[in-house]
Amino acid sequence: MKKVNKIKILIGLIGLIAIVAFSSSLFFEEEDTIQNPRIKGFNLVAPPKPFTVDSLHKIKSLGANWVSIVPYAFCNANTAEIVFDNPRQWWGEKPEGVKESIAMAKSLGLKVMLKPHLWVGGQGWAGDLDFESDSLWQVFEMKYAEYIGTYAKIADSMNVELYCIGTEIRTSTKNRNAFWLNLIETTRHDFSGKLTYAANWDEYNQIEFWNELDYIGIDAYFPLSENKSPTKHELMEAWKKPKKEIKAIADEYQKPILFTEYGYESIDYNTMGHWKLSKDTLSVNFENQEIAFEALFDSFREESWFSGGFIWKWHLYAFKNSNRTFKAYTPQNKPALKTIESEFKKDF
Repeated sequence: MKKVNKIKILIGLIGLIAIVAFSSSLFFEEEDTIQNPRIKGFNLVAPPKPFTVDSLHKIKSLGANWVSIVPYAFCNANTAEIVFDNPRQWWGEKPEGVKESIAMAKSLGLKVMLKPHLWVGGQGWAGDLDFESDSLWQVFEMKYAEYIGTYAKIADSMNVELYCIGTEIRTSTKNRNAFWLNLIETTRHDFSGKLTYAANWDEYNQIEFWNELDYIGIDAYFPLSENKSPTKHELMEAWKKPKKEIKAIADEYQKPILFTEYGYESIDYNTMGHWKLSKDTLSVNFENQEIAFEALFDSFREESWFSGGFIWKWHLYAFKNSNRTFKAYTPQNKPALKTIESEFKKDF
């Protein structure tokens, strides 16, 4: 009997420990949810000249709680030189404009991700940037570290919550991991908030430094359908494969997923992959944009590892509908904005 009683007591203790552990995990999960609500944000188009805080009120009224501010730099693909804070740049892309934009966003209670973004002369997209010699890569890395360090210090001085150390520079992240590890270490000295990197949709699963960051950042332009006007059901089915792969990375690194950019143009074939399209030949299709947002929200809403993201993009200054903006990524003055507002006003 004594032996049986000891076994019962031991089983009881094990059960009690399991209950306490489970309860604690629920508590911390609930506490994290309260302290860190899902990010519901917009990437702001840097305005060419100063704007008034009223321009941000619409974002706030939609239920957004974050904005991403994007100071561009320009890289010469031949010399590897990087130029920023240039007199010829738009006001919102330079330190003066960045600081004022941050201050205005914070005055409305919006949190901020500062997201330096590289534009490459002659080719545009940083994802294709490559150099033939190691010496040119070294020039690039020295200049790029200066660029990132400058804005990291600005971000820290203004209590920015999240800093993005790069956007879609996929050749560099694939082949020069040591540089990124050093950059992260240096940035941690300059900036006390959280860090991420904005990986292209075909780059994020090759990154080797996610352990050193706080969020796994993805610019989520995944090709989903080659149909002219796919249904929501079709898009949700198409999301299953990349979603499974994204979750695997989240599980591997035990880091939350953040869509540093996501969005859809309001055109036919808008989920095929924008780099495949000749947009001038395509018709405006507001419904496609709306359905694509609905499919994304319905696919990721219930996932605890998904921390939300930043819609690409929102114009702050003198926004007008034109043939160009009718087709562009912005949801402003389009039916998709109602879908976004409904999602952003949900509690997560």
